Amino acid sequence: MYYSPNYQYSQYNNTPPYVLAQCEKRKIRKTSNGLCWTLFAGMVLMSGLIIVCTFYLKAFGYKGDYSSPNIMGLSPVLFYLASGTSYLIGLAVPVFLYFAIKHIKVSSALPFEKVGFLEGAACVFFGSAVCMLANIPANVVAQIQKAFGFSGNIPEYPIIDDWRVLVLYFVTIVIIPPLTEELLFRGMILHSLRKFGDGFAIVGSALLFGLYHGNFIQFVFAFIAGLIMAFVVVRTNSLWISIFIHFINNGISVGIEMAKRFGSTDFSNIVNTTVVLSILALGTVSIIYLIIKDKHFFRTAGSNVYLPLSSKLGALFFNPGGIAIIVFSLITSVNVLLNY
Repeated sequence: MYYSPNYQYSQYNNTPPYVLAQCEKRKIRKTSNGLCWTLFAGMVLMSGLIIVCTFYLKAFGYKGDYSSPNIMGLSPVLFYLASGTSYLIGLAVPVFLYFAIKHIKVSSALPFEKVGFLEGAACVFFGSAVCMLANIPANVVAQIQKAFGFSGNIPEYPIIDDWRVLVLYFVTIVIIPPLTEELLFRGMILHSLRKFGDGFAIVGSALLFGLYHGNFIQFVFAFIAGLIMAFVVVRTNSLWISIFIHFINNGISVGIEMAKRFGSTDFSNIVNTTVVLSILALGTVSIIYLIIKDKHFFRTAGSNVYLPLSSKLGALFFNPGGIAIIVFSLITSVNVLLNY
C-alpha cells in the first residue's frame, strides 16, 4: 500500500483518535464548503451568461429566432457561440479565482506530468471502456423513469443541417467540456481533497461531478465516469489522461449521433456496435497491460482509521456549500424529470 504525498499523516501523533477525527472533519467541511461554493458559482455563472448574452443581443436590436425550441430565442449559431463562451468563462474563471484566493499554485493543482505512451494509451482506453459500460446503469435509470410514467429523456442541444451549427455543436460538446470540466473536477476539486486521502478525493469529486449534471440519468453515468477519470489522474498525475478519456467519450457520442442523422438505421447500428466492441476490447487489453506493468496499479492510497470514508463524505456535503449543490442539483433533476 502506498500513501499519497498529499495526505497529511503521522504515525507518531499522540493526539487521541477522536480528537484527530473531529479535527479532520472540520478541515474537510471548511475545504469542501469553499469548493462547493466555487462549483455553485460556476454552475450559476454558466447558466446566467447565456441569459445575459440574450438580453444584450435583444437590447441592440436582435429580433430573435424562435424556429428551434429551447434555445431562448437565439439562432442556432448564436446559441452555440453563447453556450461555448459560457462554458469557458463560467467554469474556468471561478477555478482560477479559487486558486488565487487560496494561494494555490496552478502547476500543483493542474498536474500535467509526462506519461509513457503505452501507459497513457492504456489508461485512456481503460477509462473509455469504463465510461462505455457506465451507459448500462444510466439506461436502467431511464427505464425505471419510463416505468413510472416519465419520458426517460434528458436535455439535448438542438441540431440543424447547417455546417456552421454542426462545427459549433462539435466544439461545444467534444472540445470545451473535456477542458473546462477536467480543470474544475479533476483539477481544483480532486487536488484540494487529496490531502484527506486519495480514495475519498476520487469518490468525493465523482459525486460532485454527478450532481453537477443536474439530472438523475446523467448523475449515474457521470459518477462512474468521474470515478475512473479521477483514479487515472491520481495514478498518473496527469490531467491529459482524463481530458482524452472525456474527449473520446463525448466524441463517440457525437459520432454515433451523426451516424444516425446522416446515415441509415442499419449504418448507425453498425457504427454503434463496432465502436462499442472496439473500445471494450481495447479496454480489456489495457487492463491486462496495466496489471502486468504494475501489480499495484489498481490500489489507492492508504488512509487513517480514525475517520472512515462515510464520515468524510458526510463532512463533504454537510456544510452550506455542499447543501447548496445538493438542493440546486435536486431542483434541476426534478425539473428535467417533469419537463423533458
